Amino acid sequence: MLGAVIDENEIKRRGSAVWPYIHFKPGRPVDPSEIDSMMNGLVDIHVHGAPAGGWLAGRPTVVHTTMEASKEKVKALVFKDHNTMTNNFAAMVNESFDIIKNLKVEKGEGFTPTKLYGGIVLNYPIGGLNPVAVSTCLGYGECVEVWLPSTSAKYQLDKIAKERGLTNDTGVYVSENGELHPNMITILDIIAEYNRNSEGKRCALSACHVSNAEKFDVLRYIRKKGMDIDVIIDHITQELTIATEAECLEMIELGAYLEFAETSCVPWTGMQDWIINFDYSFNLIKSLIAKKGTGHLLLCSDSGQPSHEFVPGWRSFFKTLLAQGVSPEHIKEMSVDVPKKLTGIK
Repeated sequence: MLGAVIDENEIKRRGSAVWPYIHFKPGRPVDPSEIDSMMNGLVDIHVHGAPAGGWLAGRPTVVHTTMEASKEKVKALVFKDHNTMTNNFAAMVNESFDIIKNLKVEKGEGFTPTKLYGGIVLNYPIGGLNPVAVSTCLGYGECVEVWLPSTSAKYQLDKIAKERGLTNDTGVYVSENGELHPNMITILDIIAEYNRNSEGKRCALSACHVSNAEKFDVLRYIRKKGMDIDVIIDHITQELTIATEAECLEMIELGAYLEFAETSCVPWTGMQDWIINFDYSFNLIKSLIAKKGTGHLLLCSDSGQPSHEFVPGWRSFFKTLLAQGVSPEHIKEMSVDVPKKLTGIK
């Protein structure tokens, strides 16, 4: 195997000199109007943008992305930053766009801004598994996700070190030998307590870049304790965080929600030579829908990389899903209904 799911036969097929003539199967034609209707009301709970994540020069900005999303009548976006909380600047952007809306109304122009939400990633810049940072973020309002470590995850740092022929002795981990880190338990208690509010506000826990073993440890702990916490398994077909279908089914049985990200499912402008698991992604989506329905599946873009903007990314994702045989009804459930349920977005 050349990856978790790609073998030599698939690489040979994808590298064929005559691929466009004998292997290309674009699926059914998709009318642009079908995609227009799907953008309306969309809720994307995994988006990036500058200055958030500013270490990648050339990202589209948060403000630009919000304006473009508003033109498409997108309902809500949740921005993610690997280094800091995002719901504070989301509140400022929302206030600014409400001012724009009022100015347009005065001119007799209609404008409904996309609303922004945020959260916090438990990486080193905020102290790793830092319960105080989580409580603080929730206290700001509009915090709908707490992400486990990404760029600081020991699992990811171990992978990087191995590829470079090195060893790694740093990184944030949430469990070891099946036992959750004490701070992880405290953070779960904080989120569960928050979700007991009487206003319908929700905060989900996203597994981010920790190992599958750690994800299962968290899921089992939450199930054992009967905690009111929804767990999202980020970009389930990206090579770093990929899960087999058997693992996906077990995660769903434990209550998890599996996230299929456009960035990890379809080729995008600027991706250069990164190999994505295209066939596996769409075969898995269809198989899980057939076996479990859409109740524990969601779609996101994970867009906002240089040369990879939100609107073109989603239009490509919707077109590919339709062409590959996923129904409009199932797409709406995964791109609107489930994300709203997990985050309490109205």
